[in-house]
Amino acid sequence: MKTLITLVLLLVSTSLFAQNNIITSDKQKQIVEYINHFETNKQLMGNVSIFEDGKEIINKTFGDKNNTDTTKYTIGSITKMFTAVLFAQLSEKKKIDLNEKLSNYFPQIPNAKEISIKQMLNHTSGLQDYVVKQDTLYTWLFEPVKHEDIMTEIIRQGSAFAAGDTVSYSNGAYYLLARILEQKYQKKYKEIIAKNIIKPLHLKNTISIDEENNYLNSARSYQKKNGEWQEIADFYFPNVSGVGGIISNTHDLNVFVQALFSEKLIKLSTLKNMLPVDKDWFGMGVMKVPFYEHIAYGHGGDTFGTHSVMSYNSKNKLAISYIINGENYPTNNFAVGLLSIIYDKKFNLPEFKEYIPEKNLLELYQGTYGAEVFPIKIKIYLEENELKAKGEGQPSFTLTAIEKNIFEFAQAGLQIEFKPYENKLILKQGGQVFELKK
Repeated sequence: MKTLITLVLLLVSTSLFAQNNIITSDKQKQIVEYINHFETNKQLMGNVSIFEDGKEIINKTFGDKNNTDTTKYTIGSITKMFTAVLFAQLSEKKKIDLNEKLSNYFPQIPNAKEISIKQMLNHTSGLQDYVVKQDTLYTWLFEPVKHEDIMTEIIRQGSAFAAGDTVSYSNGAYYLLARILEQKYQKKYKEIIAKNIIKPLHLKNTISIDEENNYLNSARSYQKKNGEWQEIADFYFPNVSGVGGIISNTHDLNVFVQALFSEKLIKLSTLKNMLPVDKDWFGMGVMKVPFYEHIAYGHGGDTFGTHSVMSYNSKNKLAISYIINGENYPTNNFAVGLLSIIYDKKFNLPEFKEYIPEKNLLELYQGTYGAEVFPIKIKIYLEENELKAKGEGQPSFTLTAIEKNIFEFAQAGLQIEFKPYENKLILKQGGQVFELKK
């Protein structure tokens, strides 16, 4: 969803473990205690499932806003892997040629005569990210948007590069792919995925959201404010049908990915063509998911408040999925600890000390900041004892203190360090650093 790729993912075994279970009863206990540590300290909420050799050995739901192991969650871009499997099924049945061009379906898209279905599936099409409108507006899909308006934005953005030149993660490509499926089947995406994946695998907690069933009593996304979990705004998910609009849970995700690698959905020869090659991160709807020297395959997903990973390694028949819908501790770090228990790696159990900023400092941070090299000005202000930031033409967001003078907005990977006596701030996001002055 947000063009956000989870870097730390899942598993693998070696011949040393070929005849023994990797996750012993002692490790199961350690994993539950590890998850409880984050729940007790109100650092994370979510759902974890682990399958080994076809059997679920861990299913843990945590957080006081989540209810049971059958709670549904938004899974973000893991949806793309479902979409890609639907294309693989069509290809096997000779009902689509993955080398045919986008122009056969949407000739109005710039460069459509040069873009193939395969390039759309493996993120080499050059198509861009309609989730961010006009390159700055991140929240335009929070409310219902017409298909025609989404198409207008995809057309406006055009191509970032010639098809096949390089790799760039594209939500726009997958929106169009889902609409191509609807043309081929003459049905809604929700019906297509139900018939071809959900019903055959008996996925009881999985459904594609549309206008008639938005959310379906699924868990919301939360952030921690004043020591408590509070709901935050997220996508209107029918706007991202086929891109990030599926709700599910970790049990169903593990059933799905395990079935995919067991020829219950497509042939293994077809799946092999979907996997990333050599040093590539992306295949056709499938991501490489490494942990140290070990490689597994699956996909990650992020909405504005929920973060998920699904992965499977056929060598040890180990599937791990996690969904985090309340994050006050980095999800990737949580995953590293979880996998470290499984693979006997050293790690330090985190200690949580909440920093409460001094009120007089908060008042000093207020003002409007800008720089010639930064495209917009940012207003910093206090509202109901919370420090907020607002970029020009964008919605406001709450900054969370992590230490003296340093705040973050975790959903966007943004960190701000204030230098109140120099009337400036240092903004860090996506590996870039900017200095803004009042």
